[in-house]
Amino acid sequence: MASQVHVANYPCSSFAGLPIKQEDNFQHTAIAEPELSEEIPLAAGDPAGKVPVPDIIAYGVEFVALPGKAEELHAALPEAMRNAFGNCGSFSGCMVFVSELEARLVTVITLWTGKDRAKQCSENSKRVERLLMPYVDRCLRTRRLAAFLSAR
Repeated sequence: MASQVHVANYPCSSFAGLPIKQEDNFQHTAIAEPELSEEIPLAAGDPAGKVPVPDIIAYGVEFVALPGKAEELHAALPEAMRNAFGNCGSFSGCMVFVSELEARLVTVITLWTGKDRAKQCSENSKRVERLLMPYVDRCLRTRRLAAFLSAR
């Protein structure tokens, strides 16, 4: 099992899991670009092949915050995301998770809905990363996720 320090030294990878060339935190380029599609593949071995994109797409960024910056994140980031993406019809909000065990371990998830949610999520992922740059010491992982929510 990898230690937290070992895991923190892994480079960021694109949401599609493609091999990347990392030049600096968040400054990475995919070796191959996936084709944008309104379908996502099912798990290997599924006879159906593909399913429609879910109603909500989430873009997640996991990182180690700079010392002393984690405290600012929960208040500053949601407002910054609303200001940056509020006019984008597909942006539905964001969540900021700060680990209870290690305050510098942070996950930020943006939610995208609407007709062009997959396209908007992909096109705005670099903007999300730029908004996070002032807080990032080390990027751990970025990924695009299908989101299924239940509200009470």
